[in-house]
Amino acid sequence: MTPQEQILCGVLTDLFARPGIGPEDSFVRLGGDSIIAVQVVGAVRRAGWAVTVRDVLAQPDVAHLAATARPVTRPARPRQEDGVGAVVPTPIMHWLRERGGPADSYHQFMVVRTPAALTLDGAHAVLQALLDRHDMLRLRLTDDGPHTLPVGAVRAEACLTRAVADTAGDVEREVHAARDRLRLADADVVRAVWFDAGPTAPGRLALVVNHMVVDGISWRIITDDLARAWQAVADGRTPALDPVPTSFRRWSGLLAAEADRRLGELPYWTEVVRPGAATIGRRELDPARDHEDRAAHLTLTLPAATTGPLLTKAAERLGADANEILLTGLALALAHWLEQPGDVLVNLEGHGREEIAEEADLSRTVGWFTTLFPTRFALAGLAVPDAEADGSVAALALRRVKEQLRRIPGKGLGHGLLRHLHPAGGPLAAADRPPLGFNYLGRFPGTSDADWQMLPEYGARLDAPGPSMPMAHPVEVNAIVLETADGPVLHADWAWAPGVLDEPEVRALAETWFRRLATLVAHAERPDAGGTVAADLTLAAIDQDELDDLAASLEAL
Repeated sequence: MTPQEQILCGVLTDLFARPGIGPEDSFVRLGGDSIIAVQVVGAVRRAGWAVTVRDVLAQPDVAHLAATARPVTRPARPRQEDGVGAVVPTPIMHWLRERGGPADSYHQFMVVRTPAALTLDGAHAVLQALLDRHDMLRLRLTDDGPHTLPVGAVRAEACLTRAVADTAGDVEREVHAARDRLRLADADVVRAVWFDAGPTAPGRLALVVNHMVVDGISWRIITDDLARAWQAVADGRTPALDPVPTSFRRWSGLLAAEADRRLGELPYWTEVVRPGAATIGRRELDPARDHEDRAAHLTLTLPAATTGPLLTKAAERLGADANEILLTGLALALAHWLEQPGDVLVNLEGHGREEIAEEADLSRTVGWFTTLFPTRFALAGLAVPDAEADGSVAALALRRVKEQLRRIPGKGLGHGLLRHLHPAGGPLAAADRPPLGFNYLGRFPGTSDADWQMLPEYGARLDAPGPSMPMAHPVEVNAIVLETADGPVLHADWAWAPGVLDEPEVRALAETWFRRLATLVAHAERPDAGGTVAADLTLAAIDQDELDDLAASLEAL
């Protein structure tokens, strides 16, 4: 193997916890998605090589991906203060402001295992390294807007609390207390609670972070940096975490400048949000009473025996990524569930770390990059009673959903830019809100005996509004894949406004979704399933970057 192949095989072995990965293995076949692809880019960069997210997703195997790797070029003079100062509000920040409710308590949290040898001084040193490296963890929100404070302005001693916990309820109470101490105006956006189990047993660290400065990919960066900082402390060294190539502050400026370049997308987005889509529930959301802390919840899990093939063999066989597979199942379920299926609007979330500037590298940037954009799914013809056994209906749904998703320009980035940052986006702001929200958060370890890794028994809320935060949708689903000893397991958390929908209605939709996902696994095993892939090879499924690449290849002939 080449050095690049060796590095990539090692990175993928660590990320998928699967030994024996070789140059012939496919990232998609292993169950990779765009979120994991960002992690691959960051890990490979630390080893001195640069690959792109697009190549990680598009190259057929490790060998071809390795051939695209180029040596990392370091800037001659690092921009020491690049991330400190005024931050241009991003579309998702504007969305939060419009949503209303207390932004101070809008948070995410995760509980990780800590080493038995950790001391209070060591915990302070590890947390301080994290605060000093990632500028957005020092964010202050004032009347003039958000800005980040200089390194050292936020002290770990003020953020960290030492506690004792015997039960999960104790942890939950401490997490809620930490949430209530968050204050954006005081640059108090990180709170940590260390549950010290003594010098002979691993402890736990609950990290509670305001959502304005963190997202799902950020947590992967944070846990990795905690482990690296601790290793330095344990070795008697001062932690020196890897640099962040592109700061969030710089990215927010690039993003604002991008809005004008997306004006050509306005007709597409206006067509997506046109009137006439299906409604869900008995009434509209009422921001005065439909609050997140009053939402009803239902969590279902799809066993590894179905989840594993769904995200690997079926995805490869059907030429789809994880998001396309999951949304195809959801479209089939909605067609069965709605009384008069026609079109339905769904708000999708993306990780937002798109390659809009060649020099931007966000693989180590902590911040809230999420994109939120509507998608219109056409359900006509999908509501047949025997859809679970009818391969033709599954094929139709898959082809239609893939075409709809692949027509989305720029992976949805432009919708928020036009709606929130461009004066021409007024029609988008005035349009009806999608009644359903869908967010696939990617893969996380399901069990962990490693320090500084998530402890799933305490949960990980990656969207946890505090009291009085109005609900964004009448019903929404957050899906996550947890790695277990039996294989990957899909967990889906459904939340809905009780006055809009009842539990039996949501349960029926949730259970039908899982049955339709099993249908897709069965469909992928059919001898003619590969025809679905061929039928998708249309210009509508090819974005402009791919057309440019194709043109360049033809010119070289």
